[in-house]
Amino acid sequence: MANNFASTEVTLTNNASETDIVAATSNNQIIIGLNACNTSTTASITLDVTMRDGSNDFKLAKAVSIPPSSKIEILRGKYVLATGYSLKAQSSSSSGLCDIVVGLLVDVS
Repeated sequence: MANNFASTEVTLTNNASETDIVAATSNNQIIIGLNACNTSTTASITLDVTMRDGSNDFKLAKAVSIPPSSKIEILRGKYVLATGYSLKAQSSSSSGLCDIVVGLLVDVS
């Protein structure tokens, strides 16, 4: 099976619940980068990123502060999302105000 590079882009729209970013539904995926951008020009936000293995949650980032109009790298290194795993994010802003881009290596066998 071939390995392919892909990216997933998500705009967080509210802070009521976690937003799905990536779900490994059929094959393992490797996260090779995760960047978040605060789209507000006036207010800082905080961001939580959670990896879920199907029944357990693991925080990859907790209350990471992102200044207005700024981008930060949330993850360094590589993280394997095995089949059934998912990645979720939640912003402190009631409007979300955060764009997330994840670089992936997909169809990993």
